[in-house]
Amino acid sequence: MRKMSLAALLVLIALISACSKGGSSTSAALKDDAVASINGITITASDLDSAIKNQMQRIDTQIYQIKKQGLDGLVQKKLIEDAAKKAGKSVDDFMKEEVDAKAVEPTEEEVRALYDARKGKDTLPFDKVKDQIIAFLKQNKKNKAEQDLIAKLKSESDVKIYLEPPRVKIDVGDAPSVGPKDAKITLVEFSDYQCPFCKRVRPTIWKLLEDYKDNLRYVFMDFPLSFHQYAKKAHEAAHCAGDQDKYFDYNKKIFDNQTALSVDDLKKYAKELKLNAEKFDKCLDKGEHADDVNEMQEKGVAIGVSGTPAYFINGVQLSGAQPPNAFKEIIEEELKK
Repeated sequence: MRKMSLAALLVLIALISACSKGGSSTSAALKDDAVASINGITITASDLDSAIKNQMQRIDTQIYQIKKQGLDGLVQKKLIEDAAKKAGKSVDDFMKEEVDAKAVEPTEEEVRALYDARKGKDTLPFDKVKDQIIAFLKQNKKNKAEQDLIAKLKSESDVKIYLEPPRVKIDVGDAPSVGPKDAKITLVEFSDYQCPFCKRVRPTIWKLLEDYKDNLRYVFMDFPLSFHQYAKKAHEAAHCAGDQDKYFDYNKKIFDNQTALSVDDLKKYAKELKLNAEKFDKCLDKGEHADDVNEMQEKGVAIGVSGTPAYFINGVQLSGAQPPNAFKEIIEEELKK
């Protein structure tokens, strides 16, 4: 079956909404909140909302991202136009001076260094790709100059963004966390201990906690994926370590040893952290925290999480192994409110 495009789905939603406002003899015969009936069995609007909740949340996020990208472009355009006007120049002349002029020709050393860094056994000879490397480096310099210019203009201007992102309410319960519970920013991660992308973001998470200190609370939620055979037991093991006040020490130990997560390995890591081995082994063998892991995963599914890592910053979703700036952009916006 072909998947419906986002644009087509939005049109369909609009048509459904328009039709429902007009009313019809068929809909009037049904209950007020009914959207269909089969042999006298009613499907209500709430049934439909529940069934498509996850898809609609993803669409809401996509719509916001499209609007945000468009708004960012409009803001940048206005900043550049105002700056050019103050400088008494046309936009083209202003950009040539502030951006194009800084995209200088790369040196032979820069070109050679990039070639050597990317060189492999199937790489073409240097002379064959030199012009492409030069064009690539010049474009990078131009992009960097433009980014620096926009950042400078923003810092010198009173820019306020009123577009609100969709937010998801998450019941984190007693999930393991770092940072004060009354922090201005709560960063929730749904993660999988066998997920390589989750591991990739570890340095970013700990650096964010260092940079934002009392303003940031980080919450770790279990979301072991079904095709990772050792993940679920690893998540249980972390909670067993948490019973001995070593949750995040063990959390780090697991991510550092992501390719060795058998039950014997998990027990070995507990000993390395000097936990009470007898207590830990009993907890793990009896699956004392299996229900806790399942409950966290169910909470993730309920709000539309389907893969890892999935982040929510004050309820604003950020999916995948994102770079530090992606987190910081949202955090900084939240701190301004």
